[in-house]
Amino acid sequence: MFFICLMNKYQGYNKLGLNPKIFGISLLCLFLLGFTTKDKGYDRIDPFKNGMAKVYKGSNMGYINSNGDEIIACRYQYISDFVKEIAKVMIDKKYGYITIKDEVLIPIKYDFIGPFKNGLAQVRINNQYGMINAVGEEITPIKYDEIGFFNSQGVAKVRIKRLEGKINCSGEEVVPVVKPHVEEEE
Repeated sequence: MFFICLMNKYQGYNKLGLNPKIFGISLLCLFLLGFTTKDKGYDRIDPFKNGMAKVYKGSNMGYINSNGDEIIACRYQYISDFVKEIAKVMIDKKYGYITIKDEVLIPIKYDFIGPFKNGLAQVRINNQYGMINAVGEEITPIKYDEIGFFNSQGVAKVRIKRLEGKINCSGEEVVPVVKPHVEEEE
C-alpha cells in the first residue's frame, strides 16, 4: 500500500522525467532487498547490472544476484564489472581475474595487469614485465624491464636494462635482446 501511495504522489510531481512504473519497481526491489541484505551486513549495494549488484562489506567487495544471494564472496579489495563473464580482482595489492562463478581464471599474483588487446595483456611482478593470454598462460617470461605495443605485424620491442630486442605474439624473441644499435662516429 505504501508503494501505491508513493507512486501516485510521485506521478503528480514527476519533475525528473523518470518513468513512474520503473521508479516504483525500483523502490520495491530496494525495499525488499534491503531486508535480505541487511542481515548479511553489507555497507553498500551498487545498482544492479545484468542481474548482479556489487556489494561492499568493510573494505572488501563481492556480488549478489537479484535474489540477494551472494554469488561472489566479499573477499576482494577491488573487483571490476564483469565483461564477458570475467572480472579483474585484487587481494593484498595483487591482481588476477575470476569468472562469474568465482573461480580463479588468472592467478591473483601480479602487481599489475594491463588491458587485454588481441587476447594479450602485459603483467608485472617486482618491476619485471611479461605477457599473458586470456586464459592466464604466460606467453613470455616475466623478465623484461619494458615491453612496447605490438605493431601490425605482431611484433613488439622489449628491453632488459639497456639491451633491446623484439618479441612476437607467441612470446618468441624474433630479434634477440642485444645492445641497442649505436651509430659510430667517423
